[in-house]
Formats: sequence, structure tokens, C-alpha cells
Amino acid sequence: MIYLALGSNLGNRFENLRRAIAELKQVFRPEKISHVIETEALLLPDSPKSWDIPYLNMMVAGDTKLSPHELLRFIKRTEEKLGRDMRASRWSPRVIDIDIVMYHDKKLITDQLTIPHTQLENRDFWKYLLEMLGYPTNDPTVNDYRAMNYFTLEPKIIKIVNITPDSFSDGGKFFDPSDALDEIEKAYHGGAVCVEIGAQSTRPGYVEVSDKEEIRRLEPIIANVSKKIPLAIDTYFDEVVNFCLDHSNIKIVNDIKFNLSDATLKRLADLDIKVVTMLTGTDFNCLKNQVNHLQKCGLKQIVVDPGIGFGKTKFENLTILKNIAKIKSLGCEILVGHSRKSFFSLISNKEAIDRDIETLAVSDIMQNFGIDYLRIHNLEYHMKFFTAKTIIQL
Repeated sequence: MIYLALGSNLGNRFENLRRAIAELKQVFRPEKISHVIETEALLLPDSPKSWDIPYLNMMVAGDTKLSPHELLRFIKRTEEKLGRDMRASRWSPRVIDIDIVMYHDKKLITDQLTIPHTQLENRDFWKYLLEMLGYPTNDPTVNDYRAMNYFTLEPKIIKIVNITPDSFSDGGKFFDPSDALDEIEKAYHGGAVCVEIGAQSTRPGYVEVSDKEEIRRLEPIIANVSKKIPLAIDTYFDEVVNFCLDHSNIKIVNDIKFNLSDATLKRLADLDIKVVTMLTGTDFNCLKNQVNHLQKCGLKQIVVDPGIGFGKTKFENLTILKNIAKIKSLGCEILVGHSRKSFFSLISNKEAIDRDIETLAVSDIMQNFGIDYLRIHNLEYHMKFFTAKTIIQL
């Protein structure tokens, strides 16, 4: 077995790790992928304080047809491709760092490469990850190792932050811009692949607000949110989409009413933005037609949402979830937004804000079905649950 260690402490650290694994799969066959741990930066005593940025670390175990030096050359090309400054000081922060920790039972010392890695004995977090992947390090102290934080890269979670006073799930908890900004920042550092903001409640019986009101609510968020944070915008108004595109780091547009104009859709296509289109009702052909129209507008990154809670009875929602494979037949990525929805009242008498356990149960099943995105409210619960699941399955 070959063990590769991956680390990142610059930019979108979670996305850097995802991209690195995707690149490695060109030449490397992963058999086990660890969870992610956050650790303090390892620095020399005279290092600048600006270098003291926590790392996300993980380890991948697998095999390759490449020799150790061929693998090293591929790794260096990958690091450079992903944005690492190859001329930067050795201990400085980096977008991505990939190390060959072990290569089967091989022992190797050359000018370019030493196997096992020279730092293996000095990095307790590597030993911890090796033990997690089933490789015994014979170091009893590893049992007491504690990282700063624990995460997983899968499933990809979109965290919902409602900028509304009347959300069904959190009742205006983030309507104040400062509260919303704090939650967005927390979600970014907590492992969300994207943070979805929306300024219009679509709960049952909602009263629609105008595009101008949506923009008014969003403006203090958009003006102050860090541009490094990838956002999704939940709206069906052209004006709101274009405002957000002009002023923020929008990666996904979630149009629940299939209401955006062709001009806006073509702009999204030109910018290579993902668009989510929803099945409102139970007519699968309607969803198929929506996908076809988006493709005609030039969109290549189309995500479909089965629309849990939109135009369906509670039992129809269950049927949709049980038959998600039919939606997968469209060949698009799938997002499921089941979090705290009213269909859970079939099995629970809890209010919406207390339905996170039920939400987790469905999230687990959806991951097993190969769903691409989970759109949820409680990121902390999901990260803890799926990190534990990842560890147990290693």
C-alpha cells in the first residue's frame, strides 16, 4: 500500500483537498481516504507570525503503476497546477502540499526523495491518520492524539443561511446582517462546500417579496462577506441573480420556480455557474424539459433538485426519495433539500427546528444513493455524523 499525505492552509482548504484527490486519481487508485483533521501549522522558531495558519490534513492509501520518482514528479506538477508557489520558502503557507509518506515496504534515499518520509516520526497527526487507515505505527502515544477539529469531504454539503424574518426552519435567526455574516463565515470554516443565502421565504403560505426587497436584504451581506467564500443564491428573480453576480463569489444559482430569463441563463452559462432546477410537483417530464431548456441556453453545469416539499403530498415526498434513481437518469448532478421539511411530520411531532435527527437519517440514505449535494441547516451535526461514519468505514 502507498500512503500519501495531503495538506492545505491557504484559500479554500476543503476545495483544495478535493481537487488534489481528483487530480491524483489520474494515476493513483485510492483504496482508502481518511477524514480531514485540522492541526496547527508546523513552523520553525523564527518563522513569521503570518505563517501561523491552521492546516487541514488527510491521508490517502492506494496504489499506482508509477515508480516512486515518477509519482513524485506527477505530484509536483499537480501542486503547481493547483496554485502552489513552488519557489516559496519550505515552511511557508501553501495551497496544497502532497507528500509520499510510504511506498509499500520500499526504503529509498535519494537527493529528490526519501521513503519512508523523513518527517514521519515528527508528525503525530500522520501517525494518527495511518492508524485510522489500518496501518499500525507501533507508537502507543498515538492513542492520545487530539486534532483541533475533525471533518469529512463527503458528502458535499450546502449550508442554508436564510436572510428572512419568516423562515419555516429558523424563524429569522439570521435576518440581522451581522448574525448572517457570522454564520456564513462559520459555515465556510466548518466544511460547507458552499453557503446558500436567500432573502425570500418559500414556506407554505408565504407572501412574496419583490426583487428590490430581496436585494435590500442581501446588500449588507454581499457588501461585507469575504470574496473567498463560495456562495449559492436562492432566488428566481433575474435582477437578484445579476446583482449577486456583480458583487460576490457566486458559484450556484438555485431557481426553484424555473423563472430566470434566457439572457440571465446565458450569462450564467458564460460564467460557468451551476444552476439548480427543481421538480415542483410529480411530473418527471416537466423536470426533463427544464433540463433540456437549460442545455439549449448553453448551461453545462446543471443540478436537479427533486423538490421535497414543493407541490407534493407528504407521501409523494417519500416516494420521490425512494425513487431518486429515476432523477439520476437525467445525467445531471443531484441536490436534495430535505432539511427539516414538513414531510417529517409523518414520523415526528417536533417543530421544524427540532427535526435535525430525522434530517440526518435521510441525509445518510441520500449519500448511500450517490447524491451530489445535501442542502441542510445544521452543518455541525452533519459534519460530526459523516466524519464518524467515514472513520468507522475505513
